[in-house]
Amino acid sequence: MASYISGQQRAAVSTQQQDRQQPLKTGQIVHGKMLKSLGNQQMDIQVGGRTLTAVVSGAFSEGEAKWFQVESAGNPLVLKPVKTDGSGKADVQQLLQSIGLGGNKEVKALLSSMIEKQVSVTTEKLSSAATLLSGITDKEEGLSVLKWMVSKDLPLKESIFRPLLSANAGISEPISGLLNQMKNLLQSQGQTPLNQVMQSVQEPYAKMLQDHTIQRLFEKMSDGSPAVRNQALEGLKSLQVLPQNATLNNWAITADPVQMLKGSENILKALHALPQSQNVQAQINQLEQAVKVYQQSGAAQQLAEAVIKAQGVLLQVKPQSPLSIQSMQLPSADFTQPHQSVRTAAAEVQSLIGQQNSSSSIQMMLKEVIQRMGTDYEARLLNAGNSPETATQTLKAQLVSLLSMQGINTQVRESAEQVLNRLNGMQLLSAENGPQQQLIMQFPIQLGAQHTDVMMKLNGRKKSDGTLDPEHVRVLFYITLSELKESIIDMNVQNSVVSLDIYNENEHLNQLAKPFVPALKTALQEAGYSFSSVKFHSTREVDPPIMNPAEDALSSAYHKVDLKI
Repeated sequence: MASYISGQQRAAVSTQQQDRQQPLKTGQIVHGKMLKSLGNQQMDIQVGGRTLTAVVSGAFSEGEAKWFQVESAGNPLVLKPVKTDGSGKADVQQLLQSIGLGGNKEVKALLSSMIEKQVSVTTEKLSSAATLLSGITDKEEGLSVLKWMVSKDLPLKESIFRPLLSANAGISEPISGLLNQMKNLLQSQGQTPLNQVMQSVQEPYAKMLQDHTIQRLFEKMSDGSPAVRNQALEGLKSLQVLPQNATLNNWAITADPVQMLKGSENILKALHALPQSQNVQAQINQLEQAVKVYQQSGAAQQLAEAVIKAQGVLLQVKPQSPLSIQSMQLPSADFTQPHQSVRTAAAEVQSLIGQQNSSSSIQMMLKEVIQRMGTDYEARLLNAGNSPETATQTLKAQLVSLLSMQGINTQVRESAEQVLNRLNGMQLLSAENGPQQQLIMQFPIQLGAQHTDVMMKLNGRKKSDGTLDPEHVRVLFYITLSELKESIIDMNVQNSVVSLDIYNENEHLNQLAKPFVPALKTALQEAGYSFSSVKFHSTREVDPPIMNPAEDALSSAYHKVDLKI
């Protein structure tokens, strides 16, 4: 998971750096501390992380802190003290009336929050906030998002506000519903790349089983008895992965040799990383020789067979390895009427990767879904170690491509924008906060015949290299199950010691789950963690943690000195 987390990190810019870089604007409201009187109403004033010389009306003592409105941002800088109420606090109502927003209670609440946190704001920001709030029904949720946007110094624009609003409301609006809506609208479009990516997101086990079954058939066709090889060939033809005129000696003509060469390089890296044995070294030698021959003579068939064999060895040791067939860019498989050899290969694969509800297959499904969602799409494109082709085979990339097309159906466009907003919003909320990192993710998951959503919020501290420290982290999971209904899992990790708090309306969950605790303890130990405790709470008696990412980020904000929000 660390690679996906670090892939979404953005470069941190300190508040004081932002303060130094951005000039004050006329009308801006700032909090300043008097440093030194220079005479003729001029004073040195500390605003955020910088010292300014300004003309200030009124008499003040050195060390006194007050709110000011910028009357003139020229030279000299002119500041006017903000009128205060009876308690000495800035008069919010008077400030809003001065810019024509006196009757807007939501903007008043926003300004009050900013003043309370000693935040510099401008009349432009307040006007933009009022416009954004006027276009939505849930003002309270919108206010939470606006506070967070200002805290990150993000522009108050519709294109940023809407994705954040969508992601912040993730629990009440499951992403699986958005995906189903788009899937229904796309049914008339045929087998597009977007359809295929959506299948891998919504039905990861079925897609994973199909991909591994095809891989297994290629292995049999490349390395088996004549009868087995012919049966595998017929199976691949029945799936329409290979054309009907394909033979055992020329099937690779349908593959993309350039992409296959890239796939072989990735497999070689993975093989070199395995514990070395005679079998592994033999496959490395064969694949390196096939690559050399291909580069000299273009022998694609030999390269394809070497890639398949090497992949087979890799999968025996690491079943979760990426499949080489995905780099060959073969036609989509049709599993509606599988050949007997296909059913046999599928049974063998199922035995290898586990049944759908086994821990190994669930782990593989989660990895597949997270990769295919593509919330780190931009980071993958920027990472020189990733191929651009891999990045574009994601839901987010396909949505961006769809929305760039001319003449698409209005309903399809609106549905695609809704899903893209959710993905972008999760990425925006996955932000750094000083030495802390927050990660927000929501994705569909298939458990048996049930399709549900998982909402995850992760908070942890960063190591010196910028990656998340897995030994100190808190993770909240929200999931709805067919029998147990809504469940919340609060996992705390400190010094690699794990404690769990599980919330559910079932008052007897403690007794139901007790037999599974030993297996949980063993699994954690195998993963390098120690088990501390698991506590069960009935939501009829105890309120569970509520996920509001924007408010959570603000309440747990990391402050240094006069942090500008």
